[in-house]
Amino acid sequence: MTFVTRLSNSTMEALLAELPREKQLELADRTQVIEITHQGKRYVVAGGEWRKQRDQERRALRMAKAQKALEKLARVKRKKVDPQKLASQVGRLLERLKAHKYYTYHVNPQGQLEWEEKKEIVERETQRDGWYLLHTNSAPENCAKEEVLSHYKGLLEVEDAFCQLKSYLEVRPIYHRRVDRVRNHVRLCFVAYWLSARLGREWRASQETGEVPRILRRLQTIRIGRLQTSKKQTTTLMTSVPKELNETLEKLGLIKLFATLPSWAL
Repeated sequence: MTFVTRLSNSTMEALLAELPREKQLELADRTQVIEITHQGKRYVVAGGEWRKQRDQERRALRMAKAQKALEKLARVKRKKVDPQKLASQVGRLLERLKAHKYYTYHVNPQGQLEWEEKKEIVERETQRDGWYLLHTNSAPENCAKEEVLSHYKGLLEVEDAFCQLKSYLEVRPIYHRRVDRVRNHVRLCFVAYWLSARLGREWRASQETGEVPRILRRLQTIRIGRLQTSKKQTTTLMTSVPKELNETLEKLGLIKLFATLPSWAL
């Protein structure tokens, strides 16, 4: 039986650290799909620019939250400081914010909390932002590296369909006790998957390379609201569409849908 599976980021870090310098330099170009054979196992490294941006934004947000939390903790007035207890508290705080690996910290002799950013960790992560690691037991002659990536994305789309049901169709988690309701729930999941797959196929035909979930999230920022005054007069307004999103809408043939307010909103 052949398989394709995604490995953790820590596994990717360990693998890439063992590679020759020239192989690591290939990671600078995120448009490539890189194949690696290491200790008899076959790996494929893939990524993209939007994943790079997403990883950078996630790290920046985590570090900003951690910095704010550390500053708040350092300002707390304490009659007596227990260095071990305070350090343990900081450790739990950073773990909760998923920022533990980005900082070193200690309590100085005056009982003040001090911390420092691990710049080498941030720099190393920045170089690999956007990449993820796939492992397969399929031979190259049976499945090229591009096909390995395609198989993984196909599996990912099926798994995402259940998430799309709850996000794009806005259906809350439901716990069923009847067979017919379970069956209908699965049907709705299939509808969500079909819609996503159909949009993806049509948008790729329009030379749109962005992933469907990412584009839909951007479209969700367009809102319609009603403004009511004290005299009970209402005005229907639509949020302004950013220029870059207008370009995407025109490319996908959706610009007419967002050019004016729909009739049902008037």
